[in-house]
Amino acid sequence: MSLPADLLPAVLDALPDPLFILSESGRYLAVYGGNDPGYYHDGRTLVGQTVEDLLPADKASQVLDQIRQSLSENRLLKVEYPLAAHEVKGLESADGPREMLWFEGHIQPLAEPVNGERAVVWVARNITPRRDLEEKLRRASVIDPLTGVFNRRKLLEVLAERFGEHRRYGEPCAVVMIDVDHFKRVNDQYGHSVGDEVLIAIAEIGRGMLRENDLLSRFGGEEFVLVLPQTDLDDARQVAERFRRAVIEGLATHFPDIPPVTISQGVAAMREGDTSHEGALHRADQALYEAKRQGRNRIV
Repeated sequence: MSLPADLLPAVLDALPDPLFILSESGRYLAVYGGNDPGYYHDGRTLVGQTVEDLLPADKASQVLDQIRQSLSENRLLKVEYPLAAHEVKGLESADGPREMLWFEGHIQPLAEPVNGERAVVWVARNITPRRDLEEKLRRASVIDPLTGVFNRRKLLEVLAERFGEHRRYGEPCAVVMIDVDHFKRVNDQYGHSVGDEVLIAIAEIGRGMLRENDLLSRFGGEEFVLVLPQTDLDDARQVAERFRRAVIEGLATHFPDIPPVTISQGVAAMREGDTSHEGALHRADQALYEAKRQGRNRIV
């Protein structure tokens, strides 16, 4: 049983995801489906206009490249891309989601030209929930759940990257190992919830004073590690001293009813002759041990 020809437009318009017919030059020839305003915007107003008329220059160029790739290779092309309504002229105030959305585009060449020009079918599926979940899982894999700073896994990844830069280009990089002094005493006397709040506060203080390329991670328990790229040993000690003072002052403000909480720090730098990032990390750990041996609340 064949579908009546006059029913085809209604079927196409009932598609849950929007379907665009786009010419090789990037003109919207037809738009069907995607009528749920919870997921999509009404794209019918785009017909007759080109992607260069409607999209930012970089995104228009990307769309044209993908159309031409699908046509030149004569195959289905799958792409993922972000797009928001405010980036499409004419859709700024249209009903539909306002946030940035992620789409999976399926681009298939048409067998026959349209209005004398090669064309493709482009089906755009909203995959924002999937991308959001992937981002949450990615963050969970590299973020310490208590403090919100990076975890040990991310630290080791970044250290390996920085060591590669140091080895290839001679870029300096320092490592600071940090330990909260007498942390067991805080937990025993005031409870683990207060101990957790102390760790969270230290992480917040660190985030507030570091450069964009610096990394603060929780190494485990009450230990943190700072990675300071493009920083030599002397400058790293200055950063550590600012951090030490900021922790003392910040925790005194946050926790006025408990004795002062301090930190000890060991500072090291990557050296010529190191075979991996473990060299600097080990030296920072040894320096931290010496700082605690000398009486804590100090930098070695």
